[in-house]
Amino acid sequence: MALKYKILADALKTEINHRGPYGERRLPTEAELMERYQVSRQTVRRALSLLADEGLIDRRQGSGSYISSSAFPVALSFSNIALFLPEITSFPAFHEISEAQTILNSSGYSVQVYCTENRVAKERELLLNLLKQPVRGLLAIGVRTAFPNPNLFLYKELIAKGTSIVFLGDAYPELSDVLQVSPDHFDGGELLTRHLLTLGHKKIAGIFPLDDQSARIRYAAILHTLCEKDLSFDDRNFLWYDPLATQAPDTKLLLSFIRLHLADCTAVICQDCAIARQLIPELNHMGISVPQRVSVAAFDTVSQSAKKARNIPRITCASCTEPELLRIAAELLLARIDGKKASSVQCSWTIGQGDSTASPE
Repeated sequence: MALKYKILADALKTEINHRGPYGERRLPTEAELMERYQVSRQTVRRALSLLADEGLIDRRQGSGSYISSSAFPVALSFSNIALFLPEITSFPAFHEISEAQTILNSSGYSVQVYCTENRVAKERELLLNLLKQPVRGLLAIGVRTAFPNPNLFLYKELIAKGTSIVFLGDAYPELSDVLQVSPDHFDGGELLTRHLLTLGHKKIAGIFPLDDQSARIRYAAILHTLCEKDLSFDDRNFLWYDPLATQAPDTKLLLSFIRLHLADCTAVICQDCAIARQLIPELNHMGISVPQRVSVAAFDTVSQSAKKARNIPRITCASCTEPELLRIAAELLLARIDGKKASSVQCSWTIGQGDSTASPE
């Protein structure tokens, strides 16, 4: 398993490559790297030490780290594969990145990790750089996939230059010929809703990011399942938030939602476990017990349900049956690169019963 500092070092190597021999030579400070990549100071220092040992940077006490003259030419080549992540500390987990790198390295490819920050503008910048120095393959998590994206033609230009592309999770519907490895989000929405209906819940609310295509599909599945059972619903009971404005629903937003829209609901479905863990303390603060008064369930594609937070019950989750989506995507990309017949992969879900759901009182 690759350690965090090694993955950070790979990301910094990619940054060095794209600065080129005439770019700014000073790297960000340790504090800036800690903030950008959400890692500890020790991780940053070990990554910088690794780059220094490889002769890529010079570390000057009291001044910072500088790209060494021996770092160039270190150009991207057609034997490289790029990996687009929203941030290197999010899904996929570090060990999944490591396994994918091992698979790709064993086939003779090196991997550059890029952070899109879940921003269309950043994605555009990265794609334009790749068009200048095309790579053999690209594994990508789509950016704000529920919205129109002006970068689709850049993906098509990359394909025309010979780059094979596989999307992990959400893809762009307009790129219908690009392979994708993803859970079946409609199936997951149906499964989680039916689980709550089986417990006796009839009024169900939800919390979802408005820029995520998977959220819209899950929302559609929830309403479809309620309609199948001839149950009424109120779309005002679904909170949609913008991750660019607030990375997750903040306390003020959650409290307003609870006061205005959860009065007659007995269950809430969240986009992921992180949101569920934010919601439960706010419910408790309002005197609403979980799961006695309100049950809370979520989707889980990164095994977050295995983590039990302090004073928060274990979340009932719809979990993807194949946790190693990135490994599958890496193998699928190699098949496409080698010209082998390959098809998109859609994974199913299972329910992991936690302590956050129960029959309504």
